[in-house]
Amino acid sequence: TTIFHIGVLTNVMLITLGGLSLSPETHTLPLNEYSNRRVAAGDGCHHVFLDVGANLGVHGRFLLEPKKYPKVRKIHEIFDQHFGSQRDNRDLCVFEVEANPVHYPRIQANVDAYAKMGWRYHLIKAAASDYDGSLLFWHNQDEESQEWGFSAKKLREESVEVQIPTIRWSTWVLNEIVPRVLPSQLHGNYTKEKPVVVMKMDIEGSEYLVLPDMIASGALCHLDFVFGEDHSWMAPIGFHEALVKRPQSQESSPLGQSFSFAESTHGHKKLTQTNISDKVHAHRIMATLSILEFARNCETKFLQYDTEKYLFDRLPLPTLRL
Repeated sequence: TTIFHIGVLTNVMLITLGGLSLSPETHTLPLNEYSNRRVAAGDGCHHVFLDVGANLGVHGRFLLEPKKYPKVRKIHEIFDQHFGSQRDNRDLCVFEVEANPVHYPRIQANVDAYAKMGWRYHLIKAAASDYDGSLLFWHNQDEESQEWGFSAKKLREESVEVQIPTIRWSTWVLNEIVPRVLPSQLHGNYTKEKPVVVMKMDIEGSEYLVLPDMIASGALCHLDFVFGEDHSWMAPIGFHEALVKRPQSQESSPLGQSFSFAESTHGHKKLTQTNISDKVHAHRIMATLSILEFARNCETKFLQYDTEKYLFDRLPLPTLRL
């Protein structure tokens, strides 16, 4: 059972969320003019779907327009189980988190069309990560597959590098989703009215940075269900060089792997792997997720599943009938 994806953000950049700008320092919206409480991105959202590593944002379309996508039955089962089969799109918010600028025009077209329908479908132009800043990504010359290999790992000699802003995803969830103000009324027919947060993560190896941080921060246990793919062969194991200054000591783990500790630019120690295999790293994360499923105070469930059907998503967007 696993999942996940990565992101980046510079100190001078604003993250665009639909028509709203989020401050990179706080990942928050402005203060509500009628109270001292800041406005959270998730305010007014009963159910929330976080599509982390969105590509063209088609998973959000699976949720909002299920009848157009009959071939993804398992995804529909997941959404029906957690959001209800008689849901109303006015009760939902979708956040499409995507690092690859190539896909922004297509996702923005979805944003605009759904806004006219009264549906809240937002684009976050950043990579989900375990820190705020920026990260080197690679266009890995797989345009024929909608650049699904766009990641922090160089896969080909001819790969082209690009600097992408990142956000610390755990902080964003804790600031923008967990404290959200729920709507005063619902439009759908629900057997259970409990608000639900579901996350899909498909971030080409960066889940090995994001997941541990979400566990350590407690953000992960605020989600009800997580599904997606893990990519151990693409994992940027070891930390980005911008985060690590100089090694200060050498220590050995109980299993005999060698690690070096270094002071990060954020003032706390980061663990930099020197000779641990991707497979061992993957097993450790899987084990941690399994332990969480036995924690009585953490109700989050996991499923390692995703689909690449409708990868090119040429289906028309809806139009409002007057």
